[in-house]
Amino acid sequence: MTEERKKRLLAVMEWAGDYVRDFDRDFAAQYMRERVPEEKERLLARAEELMEQSFVFMDPWDMEPCGELYRLETMEWQKSPNGDPEWVYMLNRHDYLHKLMMAFYLTGNTDYTDRLKWYLFHWIDHNPIWPEGSESTRTIDTGIRCMNWQDLMLHLTGNGMVTVEELDALLVSMKAQFENMRSRYIGKYTLSNWGVLQTAAICQGYQLFGACLREESRALKRGTEEQWAWKELKTQLELQVLEDGSHWEQSIMYHIEVLLACMRLLRWKEWDMGWGNETDWAWLTDTVERMSLYVLYCAGPDHMQPVQCDSDRTDIRDIMVRAAVLTGKGVFRFGGYDRADLESLWIFGRKGAERYEKIRAEVPAALNYHAQDTGNIYIRSSWREDADYTCLACGPQGSGHGHGDLTHISLYYRGKPFLVDSGRYSYREDEPLRMALKAPQAHNVCVIDDGSVICPDGSWSYHSYGDCFKTYFREREGISYSEMAYRGRLKSGEGCLAVRKVMTAGSGIWLVVNDIWCDGAHWVKEYYHLDPQITVRQQGDETILFRDGLCLKAAGSQQETGAEGEEKPAMFSLRSHMISDTYNCLSDSLCMVKEGKFTDRFVSSTAFYGETVRIWEPPVYQFGRREPVSDGRVTARTFRLSEDETWTFLVWNRETYRGGKMYECEGIPVYGKAGAIHSLGEEKTWIRLRN
Repeated sequence: MTEERKKRLLAVMEWAGDYVRDFDRDFAAQYMRERVPEEKERLLARAEELMEQSFVFMDPWDMEPCGELYRLETMEWQKSPNGDPEWVYMLNRHDYLHKLMMAFYLTGNTDYTDRLKWYLFHWIDHNPIWPEGSESTRTIDTGIRCMNWQDLMLHLTGNGMVTVEELDALLVSMKAQFENMRSRYIGKYTLSNWGVLQTAAICQGYQLFGACLREESRALKRGTEEQWAWKELKTQLELQVLEDGSHWEQSIMYHIEVLLACMRLLRWKEWDMGWGNETDWAWLTDTVERMSLYVLYCAGPDHMQPVQCDSDRTDIRDIMVRAAVLTGKGVFRFGGYDRADLESLWIFGRKGAERYEKIRAEVPAALNYHAQDTGNIYIRSSWREDADYTCLACGPQGSGHGHGDLTHISLYYRGKPFLVDSGRYSYREDEPLRMALKAPQAHNVCVIDDGSVICPDGSWSYHSYGDCFKTYFREREGISYSEMAYRGRLKSGEGCLAVRKVMTAGSGIWLVVNDIWCDGAHWVKEYYHLDPQITVRQQGDETILFRDGLCLKAAGSQQETGAEGEEKPAMFSLRSHMISDTYNCLSDSLCMVKEGKFTDRFVSSTAFYGETVRIWEPPVYQFGRREPVSDGRVTARTFRLSEDETWTFLVWNRETYRGGKMYECEGIPVYGKAGAIHSLGEEKTWIRLRN
């Protein structure tokens, strides 16, 4: 080791000491004991397991969780105890090792940090960095591991727990991993979460340890990996994060993984390490804020991200804590926990926890969010935890994490999930459920001829997929209307067009209208997958859903034949189905299915409404006609909420090209493609939602 190298290592050690003092280990210990005692107990339990080489991956943002505990008698980094290679990848990301550091802060027991160091150096000794890579050195896992190492090195170094030689060995290994990621980088990573998780790690590494990572002759200049990583990260985020703040891959989980990497990097904008860094943080700050706002709106009233495409059902409040600390915005404080969680404490230390406490919570100005770029729509009746909530999805497939969910609807009633997505369960190619859960039949959609429009043919690919149209959304006076549509081609060769229209009011009422065009004779099945906590009873034309003392009814109708047929009541059948709201986990559930046959054109509808609501089909008259419309051109439902209040939803399924363009319903004139009549006492109001 040269004297110059040693000098730089000592400078890093001095700065790390400043960082640890700023973090304030005594504050962290007291915070864990007094503010998050339940999290503290879980932390200690996990730390004890790690002391015995026992592993379980169930942290909130573990990408591929595994709740079964496995103890490794011999520490092997490239062998899976359950046959799933994702277990190996999770093991090598080292997301869990900081628990040993925090356990030391809590107890003062250096056995924990001794074990932490053992894991780090054991990994270095047993995982050579080969040019072609290995099971333990995939580039995505390398990026995650390096970002975790950087935090661990700061804490170990700042507490005087590594020697100069040990710090040098860790940095040499990390530099080799950076070079390996750079040499193995391929073009498609620019449009992938893989790319962000690699470049963000390199950017942070140079931000923290640049004096020791750059060539000695270029000590104050940006090295090859550093220059490239910052430029590439900016390009990645410009391409991947759309103008509405959504991530293009169509998975909320991977949206958050990208966001978390950006957050961990952004936290250093207020630090001057003295390494000559001149970083422009504005673009990264803007990206983090837009992505965080998207997460806030997509979450259900129970604070859970929806199971959408390759995602699990996960609490997003810790994400909101970090967004609030980084931006100072009160809307994120509103969406977060009452106090900073343990993981956020690990990231921000004392200043972050105290900053969070000082931010004043602000209720978001809007209730709903139309993410036009990804075709997702999030609708809620209020920001209370007992709100009604609707998630609609009809956008481009995105990456291999996308599912056949075009026109999907998830639904919460009074704060509880009733209609849900089936989830992902596994990434294994040899697991039949992988493709089954990607298929349209696993989502709340209409399926023509058993799904021949959208057909997965592998864990990450499709034989065919539909082309979606831009979604439509309008909200007025407590009611909203959405349209989703896609076109595709059946295996038999016919082209088809599927349109779904959804109207909902903040009173716990929904109307779903399906309008399908396809030449020839076909079958259609309408699927609604129920949360595993739902029980079902069928009564007359209604299917009644029960959960936690709540009751939600469903009533369906559909045309019997052809484009001119009259809509008549149609019953749902019940089928067993598996739901996976967490990777590697399955739950028994039920699915409501309504079947019908048609020639050329098909219209069906399903209404959802609360236990005390009465529903009927009101007559609708075309101007100048005495007989009500009966040819399927308009779907109309009246929801009686009380003696004094009703809503009548009206959705037109065809253009009126002959006769009067104005219609009449409930004694008042109406015009448009979609709207509602609100009756309160003697007063009736027409609310147009689509011209």
